[in-house]
Amino acid sequence: MVKLKVEKSHERRPQAVAEVSSKGRGRPLADLVEKIEHADPGLATEKKLSSAAMRAGELVRAMRKDAGLSQSQLAEKLDVSQARVSEIESGVGIQGPTWDLMERISVACGKTLGVAASSDDLELAAHMPMAM
Repeated sequence: MVKLKVEKSHERRPQAVAEVSSKGRGRPLADLVEKIEHADPGLATEKKLSSAAMRAGELVRAMRKDAGLSQSQLAEKLDVSQARVSEIESGVGIQGPTWDLMERISVACGKTLGVAASSDDLELAAHMPMAM
């Protein structure tokens, strides 16, 4: 058995900043998860991964930020906890938010939500101002 010695300190350790750049070649993590889902659906389920949940989370985060809301402010409008908003934005779980919740989020952010052929179109549709 290994014993660890823990010391408390009020000073922060210096952190090295890594220079990482994909120079625009990067792909969303949801694309990788989608490949895993197709290659091995059992693994995706076992690891609680869902490309749909991740894409929904990205969309929720974009709508919230575009509306100038914090996670806490959005949570208050939806009558859910800030932790639940964080979970949704992180794409946690294998199911993701329901369509009903996505509609409530879009209304709270002053957006309309529509279904489109690609995730890029869906993101644009979600950012259109609501018709009054």
